[in-house]
Amino acid sequence: MYPRHKWLRCVSLVAALAAAHWACAQAPPLGARTGGALVGDMDLDQIYLTRDLNGDGDADDPGEAWVFFDANNASGLPSPTNAVYTIFQAADGYVYYGDGGSHAVYRLRDLNGDGDAQDAGEASVWFSEAENYYGFIVTNPNGLCQDETGATYVLHVGTTSLPDAIFRTVDLNGDGDANDENEATLWMDTQNLITSSSAFSLVFIGTTAYLADLVGGDPDAIFRAEDLDGSGTIDAGEFNIFIDETNPYGVQIGTGLVTDGVSLFISESLAGVNPQKVFQLTDLNGSGTIDSAAEVVEVWNETHVPPGYELGSSYALAIGPGGELLVASTGTDIRDNVFRLVHLDSDVDFFDPGETIAWTSAHGGAFVEYARSLEYLVLVGDVNCDGFIDFDDINPFVLALADPDAYAVQFPDCRLLNADCDFDGAVTFDDINAFVALLSGW
Repeated sequence: MYPRHKWLRCVSLVAALAAAHWACAQAPPLGARTGGALVGDMDLDQIYLTRDLNGDGDADDPGEAWVFFDANNASGLPSPTNAVYTIFQAADGYVYYGDGGSHAVYRLRDLNGDGDAQDAGEASVWFSEAENYYGFIVTNPNGLCQDETGATYVLHVGTTSLPDAIFRTVDLNGDGDANDENEATLWMDTQNLITSSSAFSLVFIGTTAYLADLVGGDPDAIFRAEDLDGSGTIDAGEFNIFIDETNPYGVQIGTGLVTDGVSLFISESLAGVNPQKVFQLTDLNGSGTIDSAAEVVEVWNETHVPPGYELGSSYALAIGPGGELLVASTGTDIRDNVFRLVHLDSDVDFFDPGETIAWTSAHGGAFVEYARSLEYLVLVGDVNCDGFIDFDDINPFVLALADPDAYAVQFPDCRLLNADCDFDGAVTFDDINAFVALLSGW
C-alpha cells in the first residue's frame, strides 16, 4: 500500500507539469469499459447497474445489481424511464439514453461515485420532443451514437403519422442540452430515403453511420450512410444497403447492432427464429457492402445458452473489454436473461465451453423482466482499467496527470477519461481531491 501523504506530495509536484485534455470521439475504447453493464428494463421502468463484484464471471449474486436511475431521482425528472429503448455512453463519460414514454433523450453522470445517477444534478434532459426549438418528433428514440466530432445522433423510429428520422444534436451554448436554436438538425430523412423504414440501432465507424432497419415488409437490412459532401445531411446518393437478409451467407438481421470500431456485430431479435445467431461483419475490401463469405463470421448462436436457461426475443447487444458481448433476452422467466459472451481462447467466436455465461437472470433471483437496452460502463477513477478503484490506481493516476502520452503507451486499453475524476474534460490538479474521494469511497 502506497502511503497516502507521500502520494499527495508527489502529485502536488507533478500537477503543474501537464494538463491533459481529451476530445469527444464516439464511444470509449473497449478496454476502458470496466465499470459493469447498464441494463434498461422496460417492465420495471428502471436502469440497473450490474457488476461482477466477486469475480465469478456473472452479476447474478446478491448486491451485484442495483438501480442506477429511475423516477426516484433527486434531479426532479418525472417518469423518465417508462420505456428505455437505448443506452449509450459517450467518450466524455456521460450516459445518454432514449425514453419512449417521455419522448426524450436524457444525459446522466454519477458525479459522487456512489454507483448511481439518482442524486441532484446527476441527470438532465438532453433533447426533448416537448422542448426542442424546431419541434422535431422523437416519440421513439431507439438509437443513440456519437461521431468523431462529439455530436450526438438520435435515431427516431416513427409510425404511419410520425416520420422516421435521424437528428444530429450538439450543445452550442453550453447549457447542457441540445434543445436550442441551431443545436439540432435533420441529418437523415429516413422516412423518405428508405421505403417503409423502421430503424432500431445506430453506430458509427469513423465518419460512417450504420443503422439496423427492419424495413417493414421488405428484407431486414443494415444501411450504410456517410455525409460525403459535408452538407450536414444524408442525400439520396450517400447511403446504401450494407447487407440485407437476402444475403447468401446466412446473416440474420435484428435490432441489436454494435461495433468494436472495425467490425459490426449484429444479432437476430425474434424468438421464433431458431437458432438465433450473432454475426461479425467486416468490410475487408472497402466496397461499402458485405460481398464475400470472408467478410462474415458467425460468432455465436443460442445453442450455446447454458443449461437451465433459454434465449427469448433479443433486442439488444453491448460490446465490452476484450471484445466480449452481452446479449439481451426477454420472454417468460426462463427467458428473462442477459448473457455474457467471453473469449477464453484466441479465436473470434464464442462457441467453446464456458464462453457463454448467464450474466443476470430473473429466474436466478435477479431483477430482469424485460432487458431492452444494454451498455458497458466506464468506471471513472479506475485508471488502470482493472475494474476496481483501489491503490493500484494511484501510480497510473499520477502518470496520466504528469505525462498523458506515457500513460497512453503503458495503458493502451484505457483512456484519460478514467482519470478525469471531476468530469471537466481535462486531467489536472483539480482531479486530485476527486480521485482521493473516489478512492476513499471504495
